[in-house]
Amino acid sequence: MNKIAILVNEENREKVFSEKYYERLRKTGQVFVYDKKDFEDEAYWLDFIKDSEVIITSWGSPQLGGKALDICPNLKAVIHAAGSIKPIISDEFIERNIRITNSAAAIGEGVAETALGFAIAACKGFYQLNIDTKNKLWDENIRTTVKDFYDIKVGVISGGFVGRHMVKLLKNFHVDVLMYDPTLSSEEISAIGAEKVELDELMRESDVVSVHAPSIPATDNMINKENLSLMKDGAVLINTSRGTVINENDLICELKKGRIFACIDVTNPEPPSKDNELRDLDNVILTPHIAGTVSNGMKRIALHVCEELERLENGEKMRTEVDLGSISKLA
Repeated sequence: MNKIAILVNEENREKVFSEKYYERLRKTGQVFVYDKKDFEDEAYWLDFIKDSEVIITSWGSPQLGGKALDICPNLKAVIHAAGSIKPIISDEFIERNIRITNSAAAIGEGVAETALGFAIAACKGFYQLNIDTKNKLWDENIRTTVKDFYDIKVGVISGGFVGRHMVKLLKNFHVDVLMYDPTLSSEEISAIGAEKVELDELMRESDVVSVHAPSIPATDNMINKENLSLMKDGAVLINTSRGTVINENDLICELKKGRIFACIDVTNPEPPSKDNELRDLDNVILTPHIAGTVSNGMKRIALHVCEELERLENGEKMRTEVDLGSISKLA
């Protein structure tokens, strides 16, 4: 492979890549690293990618339209070192059916691991018992607060990369896993390691509900007062996907009843207003969108980019190659 252009701004280059990964990329071809902070000079970045066989993009990279594609006649693929590809692809990109892969799987691993951490900590009552001990109590509320992460039902909403990794992690525990994903068959969900159920059944039966659905029109307010009311007393709701998936007002109303506990990493909008009641309720853990790759975990993305490039070079299908025909279903 000849020219590999890393079309990533300075901020994200420093977050995602290090010399370790540049060296690995150089084993595949001649690597050119973009050397400016932004992409305001279109002529400059177009000249930078000219004749590239592979372009690596990330958050903030410019959209690849007709001008960019015309000067890269031998372009084999774009490897996106971020999640959603929508900001960088164009109608021309889709029409020419350029191969593209994203890093959703790499990011998703961290999201699923955070969700699992929330689940165990919430079931064991870490958050509430910490408040007790700070208030000079000890074990007075253990019986009503603690549920071991054993012989319970965990509901996973969506069987995408994050949901699949969540199920993989849950296989290390003695729990039953339910999954709601209308795009997957019972056989496909069984192969992942879960049991396919409808959303209402998942909400009704699960001791822990972990939301991993993409933010698309079909999932707006998918979790609302009707299905929140179905949750068991003492159940835990975790959202590490997008704030639009849960109707926030409905969730707050249900939380005020004191029946359920919630771990919320995403809101709509972000950040939530300073008077948002999620900030004040005792049965809520609210974190500032940290479930994905934030600090050193960003290097997961660089590793994924290297692996995808090597698969491309070896003539293999890239692990997270995107079907541009299904673009409307993507977040």
